[in-house]
This record gives sequence, C-alpha cells and structure tokens, in this order.
Amino acid sequence: MTNEKEETKKKREISGLFIPACLFIGMGIGWALGYFVQGLFIGLGIGFLAMAIARLKTG
Repeated sequence: MTNEKEETKKKREISGLFIPACLFIGMGIGWALGYFVQGLFIGLGIGFLAMAIARLKTG
C-alpha cells in the first residue's frame, strides 16, 4: 500500500515538469517563427493540458 502511494506521488511530481518543458518548446518554436509571445502562451497552455491529463491517468 505504501509503495503505491509513493509511486503515485512520484508520478504526480513528474507531471509538473510538463509545464516548463512545453513552455520552453513553445518559446523556441515561437522564437524561430517570429512569434515569441504567442509561442509562450501556446506552450504554457499545452503544458497545463498535458499535466492535467497525466494527473488524471495516475489517479
């Protein structure tokens, strides 16, 4: 029982990394295409969405 809780906690902590990862990806793509701010917002939105989906799947 304790191992399950620890695994779920680790997965939830890792899911928080989606936000900065997608933010940097969006920033890089936006910078390359000349739409820096738009890339940041799109990356941030995708990061929050990915984090939410990952947390729903971990239970």
